[in-house]
Amino acid sequence: MVLHAVHSTADEIVVMTKDTDVVLLLIYHFAKMKCSHLWVISSTARDIKYIPVHDICRKLMPKQVSHLLAFHAITGCDSTSKLASITKVGAWKAFCGTNCELLGRLGQWPLEEDVLKNIEKFVVKLYKVDPSITSSNDARSFLFGAVKKAEFLPPTTDALRLHIKRCNYQVCVWENAHIPKPSLPRLQDCGWIVQREQVVPLLMTLDPIPKKCEEIIVCHCKGHCNTKNCSCRRANVSCLKLCTPCKRSCINSGDTQ
Repeated sequence: MVLHAVHSTADEIVVMTKDTDVVLLLIYHFAKMKCSHLWVISSTARDIKYIPVHDICRKLMPKQVSHLLAFHAITGCDSTSKLASITKVGAWKAFCGTNCELLGRLGQWPLEEDVLKNIEKFVVKLYKVDPSITSSNDARSFLFGAVKKAEFLPPTTDALRLHIKRCNYQVCVWENAHIPKPSLPRLQDCGWIVQREQVVPLLMTLDPIPKKCEEIIVCHCKGHCNTKNCSCRRANVSCLKLCTPCKRSCINSGDTQ
């Protein structure tokens, strides 16, 4: 659809789709098109909506348009994972500021180290940790004990980098959608592996936590941790710095025993 829209000489183009990815692709590639008006028809059994892509492009800043596909891939699309506990709406608020520039050059091959670091910074900002934290591993340590489930923590740096590699491939495909036969990198070099003749994502190459730390006990006491109601005291271990919110008044820490 994008290929034909870019090479069409029509002044008005209408594309019928229900796919969000296609709408974003059309926004990104609209500047290359010869048409002055581009409409997307998104129809359901009860309602037909006409989305004016040309108006959306005017309302968005140029840097937002140029990084839009990177944003969509990083925060989760049909081919890439969603970031734990991060919504598109919340991520968009962070993206609309100066943070969108951190997604620059995603989609280029080879994937440079500074691009990996910048995108890791962007992901860390989505979790609203201390501004001085730029590493996903450090963000996990900062939030450990403050979230209800471990699944809500940011990904490890190892897992995130593999995610970024897959996103880089997907953005590369999208940005070249106007080219009939684009040159693309190997999937095996972009965060995927081949198993039983199927391409599957490589989720991690390192353990999510050190083996020595598999049974970390963290309490959530609001008092002094001086009774058996404290899970740390009940297990006969000292409270850790990760225990919240007992840090200020705890008498079961290693420093006070």
